[in-house]
Amino acid sequence: MKLTDKLVGAVDKKLRRFDPIWRAENGLGGQRDRYYDKTGVAKWREWRGVRDTLYDYSQWLNNIVSMVQMVGSAPIPCLKGFWEYRWMGSYLGTFMFIDRLFEGYRGTELRIAHMNMHAIVQNLTKKIAFVLSNDQRLGGGPYTDKCIPHDETITQLFLKGFKDLYPVPMQTLPEFIICDIDQHIEPYYIDVAESFGLPADVCSRCAAETGVALDDALPILGKVMLSTNMPCNASEATSMFQRRRIGKPDFPITLAMQHQKPEGLVYSREMLERAIAFVEEHYGVKYDWEELFKYARLMNEQNTIELEKWDYFKTPYSPLSGIAESLYKLFEWQSANGTDPYFNKVDRKVIKIMRKAYEDKYVPFGGRTRHRAFLWGPSAVYYTDFPTWTQNCWGITIVLNMDSTMGYNMIDTSDTDKAMDDLTALTQRACMRHHAVGGWENINAVWDWARAFNCDMVLMNDNIACKGMLGVHAMMEEQARDLGFHFIFIEHDLEDSRTVSRQDMRKCVNNYMSVVLNEKPLDPTIVEFDDSEAY
Repeated sequence: MKLTDKLVGAVDKKLRRFDPIWRAENGLGGQRDRYYDKTGVAKWREWRGVRDTLYDYSQWLNNIVSMVQMVGSAPIPCLKGFWEYRWMGSYLGTFMFIDRLFEGYRGTELRIAHMNMHAIVQNLTKKIAFVLSNDQRLGGGPYTDKCIPHDETITQLFLKGFKDLYPVPMQTLPEFIICDIDQHIEPYYIDVAESFGLPADVCSRCAAETGVALDDALPILGKVMLSTNMPCNASEATSMFQRRRIGKPDFPITLAMQHQKPEGLVYSREMLERAIAFVEEHYGVKYDWEELFKYARLMNEQNTIELEKWDYFKTPYSPLSGIAESLYKLFEWQSANGTDPYFNKVDRKVIKIMRKAYEDKYVPFGGRTRHRAFLWGPSAVYYTDFPTWTQNCWGITIVLNMDSTMGYNMIDTSDTDKAMDDLTALTQRACMRHHAVGGWENINAVWDWARAFNCDMVLMNDNIACKGMLGVHAMMEEQARDLGFHFIFIEHDLEDSRTVSRQDMRKCVNNYMSVVLNEKPLDPTIVEFDDSEAY
C-alpha cells in the first residue's frame, strides 16, 4: 500500500499542473479554462489527482448505467417520450449538469456528493420509465388507472396509505426537476403561457407550469388529480389552468396559509382527510394505515439522520455542504419523501462518513473556505451551480439552504389520530411553503437559522417576480446591519434566465466581495464569464 501511495503521489505531483485549483492558486488559469466559450461543455474532465479523478469518472459511468437501465426497461415509451415531449431531450444534459455541480470537489466531499447525486439519478430514471410506460398520451400501460397524479408540492407520503395505488407528482418531470438541469427549456413554456394571455410579470415557476399544461406536455395518468394552493396564490391559479386543460375530476387541497397557527393545522388536516375520501370514492379502495406506517418509518429515519447532519453542519468539519447537500435534501423530501428505501441506504452511509470526518477533524475543500453562508434561495441557484461557484470563486461555503428546512417532524406510527396531525404538519412545510408565505416570521426566521449554524453571511432570495419577497427587501437589509451579518440579495427570475442571467446573479456576489469586503477571488477565471448558452 505504501508503494502504491508513493506512485500515486508521484503521478499527482507530476500532473498537478492540470489541476484547475492548483492553476488558480499559482496564477496559471482556473476552472473556466476547461470550457468552450459561452457554454457549459467542457473540453476535458477536471483533473483532481489520480484517485479522485478515477472515482469521479466511475460515478459518471454509474449514472450512465442508470440511464441505460431506464431505456432498457421501457424502450418504446422512452422513444415515444422523446418524440412527444420537448422536456425529455433536456435530460440528456444531466451528465454535464452533474459535472458542473461538483467542480473543485475532492476527497470525502466528492464521495458524499456523488452518493447523494446518484440517489437522485436512480430514482428519477425509474420515475421517468414508469410515467412514460403508463402515460395515456403515449397509449397507457398496466398501471395507468392505478396512478394518483398530484401537485408536486403535495407530499407523496400520505398517499402511500393506498396500498395498490401509485402517487405521481405531475410537474416533477416536465418542470420541477428539468428546470434545474436546463436553463433554456422553461422560457419556452413561459412564452406559451404568455401567448395564451397570462401576464408577463407573474412568478416564472407558475408561468412555466401553466405553459407545460397548455402545451399538452404534462403526462396524463390516473382517474383524478389532486391540486393545491401551495406554495402561494400564484400556484393556486396554476392549478386552475391545469385542471381545465387536463379535464379530470380534481380535488384542490387548499392548505392554510397561516400554517403556524393551531387553527391552521385543524383546517389543513380536514383538507387532507377529504382528499383521502375523494381518492377512496373514485378508485374504490380504502386507506391502509399500516401501509402508510411502513413508509412513515422510512421518512422518520430520513429526518432523524438529517437532524444529526445538522449537528455536523454547525462545525468546520462537515464534508457535506453546498449543492451536494441542498439539492439532495430538496429531492429527497419533495420527490422521494419516504417512498424510496435507497435514500435511507445512502443516508446511513453518509452519516457514518460525517461522523468519521468529525472525529478526524477533517477540514473540507482544503481549508480554502473563508465564509459560512446560509442560502435562502430556490431553483435558480441549481441550474446556475451557484453554491459550487461561491465556494470555488470566493471561498463561501453554503452550510445550509432554505430547501433543507422543510418538514422534518416525525410521524407517529402507532396512533392514527396523531399520525394524521403529523402528516399535516409535514405537508404544510413543503418546498417554498415555509419560506416565502404564511407570515412574516417565516421569512424572518432566516436570522435564527444563520445564527444556529454559525454563519457570518446570508445570501437571500430576491425573486424579481415574487410580490411577497419584493415587500421585505428594505426590512431585511436593515436587520442584517443590526445583527452584524454580511448580507447579499441575489437577484433572479427563477426559471427565466433571460430576465436575470447567470452572470447577473454572480455579479451580486462579486460586487459585495470585491467592493464591500475588498477580498480577492480564489479563481479569477470564474469571476466574470459568459455561459449564456450553457445547459
